[in-house]
Amino acid sequence: MSARSLSIKICPWLLEPLGQLEQVRLTGRFAHGWLLSGPKGIGKINLALVLAHRLLNAQTDSPQELGPEEGARAMEERHEQADHHPDLHWVFPGAGENETDFPARKSVKRKRRTLGVDQIRDSLIKPLELTSLKGVAKVAILEHADAMTAPAANALLKTLEEPTAQTYLLLVSHQPGKLPATIRSRCQSFSIPRPPMLEALNWLSRSDTVTSKSDWRQLLVLAGGSPFQAMIFHSSKYISKNKILDDQFNLISKGELDPQTVADQWVKDDLELALSWLSARLRESIQAQMAPAESPNPTTAQGPDRLHNAWQGLPSRALFHRLQSTEVLLQQLELGKGVNADLAVRALLLGLQREMRACEP
Repeated sequence: MSARSLSIKICPWLLEPLGQLEQVRLTGRFAHGWLLSGPKGIGKINLALVLAHRLLNAQTDSPQELGPEEGARAMEERHEQADHHPDLHWVFPGAGENETDFPARKSVKRKRRTLGVDQIRDSLIKPLELTSLKGVAKVAILEHADAMTAPAANALLKTLEEPTAQTYLLLVSHQPGKLPATIRSRCQSFSIPRPPMLEALNWLSRSDTVTSKSDWRQLLVLAGGSPFQAMIFHSSKYISKNKILDDQFNLISKGELDPQTVADQWVKDDLELALSWLSARLRESIQAQMAPAESPNPTTAQGPDRLHNAWQGLPSRALFHRLQSTEVLLQQLELGKGVNADLAVRALLLGLQREMRACEP
């Protein structure tokens, strides 16, 4: 039942985007193809499923609010098919492999996950050519649409160009720029923003009585303001690992710990979490340089003074360069691209060590 919750309940920050889409639907000018984009971990699939449920059942009443604990369970079980509407066709990378994105998998052990042409034809195009079983509409959700191969995207083009009546395609992606321009141009784009920090924090804080609000705030900052990504880091026990990561990097900055040793440990344990931590730290240092008065106190919010001060000595150009390298590596790992993670992380940490040592008085 919990997986079905994503179709009938909605995160509170998604009510406004849903209302905007509903206004378009009620005017009778609802496009056949939609590209729903936005940052990772904000609940795009929740919005797509609620929208699909309303299209398939001709509903207009307001959905109930999805709570954090139910939301976490529903995300974990979201690919179970038992409760899905017969006219809903949900396609995602790795379908049939009995594997989920929640909680986080260790990035370097992921298989390359794509949406191939056979999967698009068999699971999306052919079912949409059939008559609706309930007689209302047919809806296809393409999760991680940017994972389509070029032949798969080409096969989908005709369905987007010549849709049958009452047929809707909802493409969901947090990297829409990776989709071919031909696909993007045939969809109505709809961007979903991150929720306000306070709203997301209050929602997460309702999930249990063990994790403090300050810990949820730290997780939310690490996740770039994305609530479901914060939950993934929570399940990875980031709070207990935070001090370890800070201490490791402090020793690297002083030349007392070999970056290769740390790189090996990161790859072995949870590389995605460690790189997200590094990305958050780099962002903090950039923010502190650009607006010192507005930056959080590193001893109370994100990290120890010694680490904060070491990174503050780096020129902003170096910080931006390392941040870009970190986020590119995260994207490569997420897409399952053939990257030597150990070598890439070692080069990243060695570069930061060299730059920080060069800035020492």
